[in-house]
Amino acid sequence: MCEGSLGDPVAEINFGSGTTVGGALGANITAFTYSSSGELDEGEYTIANSTSGLKGNAWHVTNDHTGNTNGYMMVINSAVLSEEGVFYKKSVTGLCGNTTYEFSAWLMNIMNPSAGTDQYHPNVTFRISNTSGTILGSFNTGDIQQTASGTWLQYGFYFTLESETEVVITILNTAPSAHPGNDLVLDDIAFKPCGPTIINSIENESGTSVMVCQEEPVDYQFQTSISSGYSDPQFQWQYSNDYGLTWIDIEGETTENFHFTDTETAGVFLYRVSVANGNNIHSVSCRIASDEFYVEVLQKPEALVGEHEQSFCTTQNPTIQDIEVSATAIWYDALSDGNKLNESLNLVDGATYYAAQETMNGCISEERLAVTVSIVSPTLVINNIVIDVCDTFNDTEEVIDLTYYESKLTTCGTCSYSYYKTRTSAENGAVENLITPPSEYLWNLENPFVYVRIVSEDKCYQIAEITISLTETPEIEISNSVGLCEEDHSVTIDAGYGFDSYLWSTGETSQTITVTKEKIGAFWVTVAQDHTTFSCSTTKEFQIVLSNIATISGFDIQDWTDNDNSITVNISESSLGDYEYSLDNNTYQGSNIFLNLLPGEYTVYVRDRNGCGITKEQAYILIFPKFFTPNSDGVNDVWTIDYANTEPSLKVKIFDRYGKFLKQLNATSSWDGTYNGHSMPSSDYWFVVTRSDGRSYSGHFALKR
Repeated sequence: MCEGSLGDPVAEINFGSGTTVGGALGANITAFTYSSSGELDEGEYTIANSTSGLKGNAWHVTNDHTGNTNGYMMVINSAVLSEEGVFYKKSVTGLCGNTTYEFSAWLMNIMNPSAGTDQYHPNVTFRISNTSGTILGSFNTGDIQQTASGTWLQYGFYFTLESETEVVITILNTAPSAHPGNDLVLDDIAFKPCGPTIINSIENESGTSVMVCQEEPVDYQFQTSISSGYSDPQFQWQYSNDYGLTWIDIEGETTENFHFTDTETAGVFLYRVSVANGNNIHSVSCRIASDEFYVEVLQKPEALVGEHEQSFCTTQNPTIQDIEVSATAIWYDALSDGNKLNESLNLVDGATYYAAQETMNGCISEERLAVTVSIVSPTLVINNIVIDVCDTFNDTEEVIDLTYYESKLTTCGTCSYSYYKTRTSAENGAVENLITPPSEYLWNLENPFVYVRIVSEDKCYQIAEITISLTETPEIEISNSVGLCEEDHSVTIDAGYGFDSYLWSTGETSQTITVTKEKIGAFWVTVAQDHTTFSCSTTKEFQIVLSNIATISGFDIQDWTDNDNSITVNISESSLGDYEYSLDNNTYQGSNIFLNLLPGEYTVYVRDRNGCGITKEQAYILIFPKFFTPNSDGVNDVWTIDYANTEPSLKVKIFDRYGKFLKQLNATSSWDGTYNGHSMPSSDYWFVVTRSDGRSYSGHFALKR
């Protein structure tokens, strides 16, 4: 391939394009047989924009190499040909004498390895000859191997013409056979002038691209240098305004370097220098070309838009950056020329400032917008206020709607209000410490002040202060449920002493009300405590229900352990009250279950929380003695189940260690350690207890003498 610089293609063969199959090439170009439809047999070719449907799944599906819409390529199902395997031959005219050219073409082995073998691979030779048959250059590809997805490969070489201007392309496939394999596609045959290497640069720039503003005065020197190879190198500078599709010679620019100064028209422009040897410069077919210089001329921005007279407030401390215009601006102190002004410069009342639009790329509009400013002082009257708020839950915090107090701060209906926890944030209009939403502000003792930034239509802002004072709300000592005992006719409800007003759901306004059995149900009372300028009130909702002393229906007892026993208290359905439970009539609990109890006798108390009385009943947790000593000393002389007498139907059977039945006891009897009048020896003895509810327990104890 060419190692220097190339020119534009002098000849290009890309087989055209179309939505259907292309036409035949002619017998003078290829020895293969043209097919216009269906799959290709050996020795056939077609001109197509896709290989789909031409050989089942034996071939890769691919499109042409050129990349243009519906572009064609030559698709070949190879066969062994006579005459060296020549399958393509064509004359190319319009070349330049005494010029070196690069020849190139693109090929692909289209055999699909996933569909079968490719025993024979295309082996292609390119040959360039003059019209007399003298070979000017050639190149052999060697075997072109299969690829997993089908890959286009470029092959080429360069050759030099003397006085000739016409050559003949010959393409041969010298693979020994065409079955199986040896199928290929051909596309984009090209001839390009090849010459010395051209190196380009821009003076005092690191790259070869520039970006300038429209009508900006510039002078960039585009420079080139050319390596040896031409005895009389000649130059012609060109530009393109269509991204290199076409190139136009620049009249008079025929030296190595070019001064770029034209910024009148906005757009993207490419520049390059074409080089040829001697008079060949006058033929585009003989020229080589440098790499491109990229120039972007940015459109000059339009003039800014904005109010010519703008008003500001002294509280703003306004600067130039506060002036409102339609886009980013550069500010001056004169309509033309003048001095550039810093954005942080404070505005002066009555002064006029001039703005030119500046784009993000630094281009500045030619026209300037004049803005005259006036600076006024605030005229709106504002008030600092103290608000008294009732603490709903007496927890030293309260949710407050701050917007409710705007009418007390000022009479302005068109002002904007922002609320802050600190004065500094309010002065700066900062996001930090901004209260959002102000209608649901959770106030507490740590932040007793709120600062309100009030902005009026004259652009003035002022800071008003709200001081919040929290006052306790009255507390009503009435339970959620109030009981009326069955034996009583009525109950008196007391809302508490010392409030300034009372209002009951019954319409009464006294401290107390009396409710009879016939009117029990849901009630409420509201009490209020008056202060100097406000009042705090509380409403209590409650139910009046019938209640009575409890009736214990029984116990569920889990016993027979040393210390992990329990009693569950059951009350009858006739018990209407709200009850609590105790084992000592001193400490009461809400649960009806007592846990972790020792064996023994217990008195269970059930108390009505509504004051209707206490009921009690005995409960027993049974256990058996672990030993007894029948020695007639009056201590542990007999063995019996403790508290067995509380279960009259309880029965106990006693056995020796070998399972021999010795004695049966009832709820009131005991064993003295004898059998048939004889004292039993010291040993372990076993028993089985059958209780009144059918449960049975077994265990053992020791007889000691």
